[in-house]
Amino acid sequence: MSLLVLVIATGALVATALPTLWGGHLGGAMLRFHMMASGAVVVLLPVYAIARLLMRRQPATESAMEMGAFQTLLIFGIATIATMFVCMLPVASTDTMHELVELHGWAGFAMAAAIAAVVYTTFTREKTA
Repeated sequence: MSLLVLVIATGALVATALPTLWGGHLGGAMLRFHMMASGAVVVLLPVYAIARLLMRRQPATESAMEMGAFQTLLIFGIATIATMFVCMLPVASTDTMHELVELHGWAGFAMAAAIAAVVYTTFTREKTA
């Protein structure tokens, strides 16, 4: 269930961030919607990670590709969250904040690709009887 909501929230984040690929920026209603969806990702990414790691304590049924997609999701998810978190702290200069926002965007798009890989590897798993 957390994976489904994580996929929906990530889809909303990508949809609202698409204008930035063409030199646009987030503002107004798009920014508010992006912020709401990001709250879901910030909460659900750790929930999904913990649930998935607890399921791994059972006999391992995951392929290396599944585990790699999961680890990639965690790496880019944490990078996406961390870059924006650091921007919110009063420690970065304006130039650093611009760089962090740029990194946030690229990490976010990489996270979206990783979540697509997680969904693909999860639902194309060979069934063993």
